[in-house]
Amino acid sequence: MNFAHLAGLFAPIASATVEIVAFAYLDSAGRVLGLRHIRSGDTLCIDVPIRTVVRDALSFDAKLVAMAHNHPSGDAEPSRNDLTVTRLVVTVFNALGIRLVDHLVLGSGAIVSLRARGLL
Repeated sequence: MNFAHLAGLFAPIASATVEIVAFAYLDSAGRVLGLRHIRSGDTLCIDVPIRTVVRDALSFDAKLVAMAHNHPSGDAEPSRNDLTVTRLVVTVFNALGIRLVDHLVLGSGAIVSLRARGLL
């Protein structure tokens, strides 16, 4: 999956004032089947509704999923909670034969790819 393509897909959430997590559900060729944005009422964290995300992935028959969220603080460095949630998502998707291709963290003018950092 092309990093620039994913970054462009998720760019609209970068400047939000609350955390938003977004999921792109993809076929095996990386074509977008559907998107989901989940807005938090908080500026510091977001609860990822695993059941909803899994239901979406299965309903789209997604083979791949890309995930991203913004940090309203502007700092794109992944938090400990970001890593914990990513590991949970990877574990659940792996059990279903779905691959999380990347988790991007968007800040002010910066994007961190957990895949590029070797964290996936």
